[in-house]
Amino acid sequence: VPGLNLKPLRLVGQANNGSDAVVVGYPLDHSFTAMPARIGQVLQVKSPDIYSSGQVDRQVYQIRGVVEPGSSGGPLLSPAGTVDGVVLSVKVGVPDTGFVLTAAEVQADANAGANATVPVSTQGCTSG
Repeated sequence: VPGLNLKPLRLVGQANNGSDAVVVGYPLDHSFTAMPARIGQVLQVKSPDIYSSGQVDRQVYQIRGVVEPGSSGGPLLSPAGTVDGVVLSVKVGVPDTGFVLTAAEVQADANAGANATVPVSTQGCTSG
């Protein structure tokens, strides 16, 4: 972020099953929230892409913790403050289980974004 003058959060390698973590974000339009979580198994998940135009394979952590609407896109932090992944979704019908894209899954996109200098299309997304 130009002019922010803060050190960016750092993505790390594979987190261990059973590791403590923190889901941070602005769930349900509330103020900044940090909720404890525990990292579970790593899964390969096939799901529709964001535009429902095809399928994508993603490497995700299944976590135990509160993930609510608005948490998606926020970081899953380790106790040391590094990024273990990016919050993706809650497991339907199971309020204390969520899914997080692993750091390895988002690393290429994070690198591309860090070096991006020109506007890009939002494709099918529009502002309301």
